[in-house]
Amino acid sequence: MTKKSKKNIKDDYKSSKWLPIFLIALLSIFVVLVNKKLDNDLWYLLTEGRYILKHGIFHTDPFSIHEGLNVVVQNWLSASFLWVVYDFFGEMGILLLIVICNICICILLYKICMLISENNRTISLTLMFVCDLTLISHFIVSRPQIFSYITLLGLIYALELYIHKKDKKYLIWLPIISLIQINMHASLWVMLFLFILCYVIDSFNIKELRLQGYEKKPLFIAIGISILMGLINPYFYKAITFIFGSFSDHYMRIFIKELLPFSLDLDICKQMAFIILLIGLIYTYFREGKVRVRYICLFCGTMILGFMALKGFSNFILVAFFPLAYFFKDMVPKDLRLIFKPVQNAVNYLFMTFAIIMFIGFGYFYITSKDKITLSHNAEGAVNNLEKYYKDTKSAKVYSSFNDGGYVEFRGYKAYIDPRAEYFLKKNNGKADIFKEFYDLQHGNLDAHEFLEKYNFTHLLVAKDDWLYNRIDTTKENYFVLYENTDKGYRLYARNDTFSDNEREKIVSEYTKVVDEAIKVQNNLSLFIFDYF
Repeated sequence: MTKKSKKNIKDDYKSSKWLPIFLIALLSIFVVLVNKKLDNDLWYLLTEGRYILKHGIFHTDPFSIHEGLNVVVQNWLSASFLWVVYDFFGEMGILLLIVICNICICILLYKICMLISENNRTISLTLMFVCDLTLISHFIVSRPQIFSYITLLGLIYALELYIHKKDKKYLIWLPIISLIQINMHASLWVMLFLFILCYVIDSFNIKELRLQGYEKKPLFIAIGISILMGLINPYFYKAITFIFGSFSDHYMRIFIKELLPFSLDLDICKQMAFIILLIGLIYTYFREGKVRVRYICLFCGTMILGFMALKGFSNFILVAFFPLAYFFKDMVPKDLRLIFKPVQNAVNYLFMTFAIIMFIGFGYFYITSKDKITLSHNAEGAVNNLEKYYKDTKSAKVYSSFNDGGYVEFRGYKAYIDPRAEYFLKKNNGKADIFKEFYDLQHGNLDAHEFLEKYNFTHLLVAKDDWLYNRIDTTKENYFVLYENTDKGYRLYARNDTFSDNEREKIVSEYTKVVDEAIKVQNNLSLFIFDYF
């Protein structure tokens, strides 16, 4: 090949470098579409962040009705950061943050693939796109895990750079990543070292086991410093150990979907099973491909975690695809368009046209539906009425279910329970097994009257799927209906003594009129349909 032809190929290669940017932008659009409705857990995260920035770190829970619960805010830094973003930029700021985090994930995936495939752009772009699209489908949401994905991939990239470049300076990143992770999302700090373990195993030079072998001493020093860095947080060692009190809890594992074990009855499990089988077949069929022991350990280890609890599949997706870049590096051309040169211009025009269409379409979507991309809750109307009639947030004791408590607390009221499930386990809070009590209530194992008498709530915020929804008899219990929205599926009760007799009679009268009017409309509609047909 002449120098001129080599130069032309090099120029063509450079001219196509806008393609990764286009693919990442396309994935960002998917992120926006998937996250039109922001995650429900964001409510309690914003509440924690707002409180920490105003009052500082807390060690006993200030948000629930239960006094003296010992807590460890494992995501105190990410919660604070989320609140700052929300306080300045609102819902769209949170959405933009998710997009930015996803762009960082894409860049790291691409760089890892390029590094281990020796700059094979074809396979790197393909794997980046498939991996991130799979993540977006299930796990790219407004929760601290999006920061953890960045740190976990950053860890892998640093370790791969250390191995490929044979330069100790890249190990400096390990303690830094450890410090960031323990403060941003402590519950996944241990995952850093599970990933590192796979690299430690491969560091031994044992040819019979096909281990690669590389310098271990600086790696072990970096690991030791990283462990010590994990203690630099407001809760010291408890930030590391707190999560272990939740793993073995029977009620959490059967009540919270993301903690359920693998089951083919669930759509996500079917998709993960397909990915596992597909990658397994690839490794089996293409015998000429190469794979490192550390990649096999990452694949199998995270797969086992996914089988144990569905949330483990997020880590599986992070590490399942990029090893294929190393596997296929000598089998897939580095740039397919250089082989099919006659259609290169056509491909360029096709991508450009597709890009323009996509961005125009996204612009139209944003303009026509930006009001729909909001942080909202179906119980908003009920809590608005609570706020209207009862402004004393300090004395209010609100019963709310697991999914609604975070929103109640965000609005300034103390709730019975919220999505921070681990805080309501006795082994963690040192006081009471509130989560088990809630589980028993929802499964009819508690007497409703005794439960209400025990806590003497000022208000009951009851969703349609709550066991209490049709089991509160206002003629026997000390409560009356303050608000109801059948479309949203919420009913708000107030304790009788929170209002004077005259006020209560007026509210009940207004509520009765609304119910009667709704029944009248429904009956008229039924008669109209009957007469019409």
